[in-house]
Amino acid sequence: MSRWVRFLLAISVAVTSVTLAGCWDLMELNKASLITGIAIEPGHKGKLKATVEIMNASEAQAHQPGKGVAPSIVQAMEGNTLAEILFRLNEKLDRQLVISHARIIVFDERLARLGISQYMDSIQRSRYVREDVLILICQAAHASGVMKILFPRGSYSSLKIQSQIESYRDAWGGVPASRLFDFNQGLLAEGRELIMGAVTIKGKADKGMDTKSIQTVTPKSLVEISGTAVFRGDVLLGFLNTDESRMVMMASNQLKATTVSVPLEDKEKYAAIRLLRTRAHMQVSMIKGTPRIKLSINGEGIIGGVDMAEHLTEVSGYQHLEELTESYVKQQMTAVIQNVQHKFGVDIFGFGEQLYRWHFKQFKPVAADWNELFAKAPVTVKVKIALRRAELKTDHIKKEELGP
Repeated sequence: MSRWVRFLLAISVAVTSVTLAGCWDLMELNKASLITGIAIEPGHKGKLKATVEIMNASEAQAHQPGKGVAPSIVQAMEGNTLAEILFRLNEKLDRQLVISHARIIVFDERLARLGISQYMDSIQRSRYVREDVLILICQAAHASGVMKILFPRGSYSSLKIQSQIESYRDAWGGVPASRLFDFNQGLLAEGRELIMGAVTIKGKADKGMDTKSIQTVTPKSLVEISGTAVFRGDVLLGFLNTDESRMVMMASNQLKATTVSVPLEDKEKYAAIRLLRTRAHMQVSMIKGTPRIKLSINGEGIIGGVDMAEHLTEVSGYQHLEELTESYVKQQMTAVIQNVQHKFGVDIFGFGEQLYRWHFKQFKPVAADWNELFAKAPVTVKVKIALRRAELKTDHIKKEELGP
């Protein structure tokens, strides 16, 4: 074998060895702990407090029974920054913490009212935090309590809340998209203020952390979706409930489906209308320095139930329910828009963003004052709903009378 052949062979072996060396950040699984959720709240003497939920992998294996210990480990620590806390947690814990599998990050309402951008900086800079991690605001409760409440089906608080948010958005639409991606987009958007999902705690959080609390058919405490957190910049202003939230979702084309209980002529009688496809269209312009805003909503639905007899075998029956549904949705949408204008004075619907995209020359001079202009602007709402069919039964089930 010639000298050049031996030299090329040596180079090939060296290059191959480098490619087979493995990842630079390789970590053995038996030396790592996966963080599934983080709660951030004020600490003592101006410190920041972070509470993390860590998966106890030995209890998570469905094919192999665990040892009967807690399914997750929840620990808290205080520090000056979130990054400092996450790296110092090994003062209490044995394994290196991995944040890349975190599914939710919950901010305490007290922090959010002061501004959360400074606390989000470490999260936004991290190469390990995914863009689809949920960012939530804890309303009227300590955020750390959210990490401690177990749930019978899947004992991890963080994973339960993630599934809960996604299922609720698909079925009813009472909470906005609240991922890290949505947070960043909301801060950067022109003419639209940030909104985030909000949760609260029903019951006492300390009772929900005991594994015995999930051995009953009625858990002693639960994490419940409470609606939408409204911001100006990164500062929390207040909250909208779930009914108001779905109207905001409808106006911003984020609503997948919902069910509205439309009042009928008879008192305390309702028609359940399942809205499956809705589409909102905004028309925004400036006329003599005043915004002119029109919101048109078109949708399709089916009849899920009617408390009183309606002639659903005739076209007139469907037309009657369509008119009632359109009137109800228009009334609800107008009320929510006016409530946001008077209570918060910020545009969370994206009317200003529509003006920015389609009439930039009109938006640019009023960009700094858009929220104030929106708060005083009249908004015209038009609704058109087409009911395609009823559910399985067309008419009420009733017994035929015997006799002539």
